[in-house]
Amino acid sequence: MNSPNNISFDKAREQFEKIFCQDSSISGDKFSFDFQKGQSRVKFSIPPLTDSILFESITVIKSHIDNIRIVTFEDGHYSIQALNKNIFNAENITKNFKIDFFSLINSYLEITKEGNFTQEEINVILKIASLFNSDLSFNPTEKLKGLGASVIDGRGCNWDQIAGYKEVKKKIKETILMPLSNPEIYDSITRITRVKPESNRPSAILFEGPPGVGKTTAARIIAGEANIPLVYIPVESIMSKWYGQSSQNLSEIFDLCDIMGGAILFLDEIDSLAGSREQNMFEATRRVLSVLLRKLDGIDSSGKTITIGATNRLTDLDSALISRFDQIIKFPFPEKDERASIFKTYAKHLDEETCLVLAERSEGMSGRNIKDVCEMAERRWARKLIIRNSEVTPPEPDYYRHSIQIWKNSSVTL
Repeated sequence: MNSPNNISFDKAREQFEKIFCQDSSISGDKFSFDFQKGQSRVKFSIPPLTDSILFESITVIKSHIDNIRIVTFEDGHYSIQALNKNIFNAENITKNFKIDFFSLINSYLEITKEGNFTQEEINVILKIASLFNSDLSFNPTEKLKGLGASVIDGRGCNWDQIAGYKEVKKKIKETILMPLSNPEIYDSITRITRVKPESNRPSAILFEGPPGVGKTTAARIIAGEANIPLVYIPVESIMSKWYGQSSQNLSEIFDLCDIMGGAILFLDEIDSLAGSREQNMFEATRRVLSVLLRKLDGIDSSGKTITIGATNRLTDLDSALISRFDQIIKFPFPEKDERASIFKTYAKHLDEETCLVLAERSEGMSGRNIKDVCEMAERRWARKLIIRNSEVTPPEPDYYRHSIQIWKNSSVTL
């Protein structure tokens, strides 16, 4: 029996159509509202469901309906239902207001109730719909930024930005860029070799090497050459002081990359994010590691995103995590000729002989260290020009030699 507070079917339909039929993302055949066998039912398609939107929806429901319970909470199906005000009432609670989230193949919401909806229940439905229609939820780039990630356009980056590293560049091109450029060839091979065809394209690569050797720059170049976004994730953007939030953040980042149509997901300092379980590990970190393992396994992922982890402490990584990477690419410190080439990049006025001398003196330095030395020489030279009121000229070679010595003697850059 309908309560006097219930809204008639026609008036409810007017409210729904005013919202849904003006929204191209959930209108037309993606939305339906009917009343059959004494039951009201609203159903509409939604973008791929993320943990964040699911929890926001639950918050909206709780803010409007006092007594609710989660009936089902498992991958692909989440169901929330209103309880009777009197829990001892014999009325079947399955007749009450119920919201079902489905995200197995095509994501959609289905809201049902015996009889007509109340205005409060209509408000809940419209507010949940607005979560999926908001600029934030439909703009994965903005959502990623809200989670602390940087979405970088790699266009304009090229391999000239990394001097030397011929073997590293070759491995990257063969392991990552070829599969991205020719997916059909890789997939065709598995169709004729496997009993059950599946992708053999790499989905996770680990860059190992000391800081400053070009791991992040290489990721930008890969994104630029593949013409897909680079999503850069520093550790501090994922880790949260709230229990369980860190693992939720990481899971949502993977989901958003897939919603974007794929990306290069770059996890910097992955050893800090997911260390070895053999060491003492906080429960929150264990949850983050669990999410990472599941995502790299391809579970809950569309396979459109390539994950690149970067570490300078391989031994600190969990063995199960290491096994999830299709290949480990090592970035060593640059050799003498490579260091000379890097000096030439940041000090083009120096002749080759001078660059080789500087390279000899800078053994054990990374490309970033050499850039720091060149910047130090430029700043020291600029101070001299200002004090002497001289015209602008490039720094003399001695300034670079002296800056190398300063860098070696001190960790403070001037």
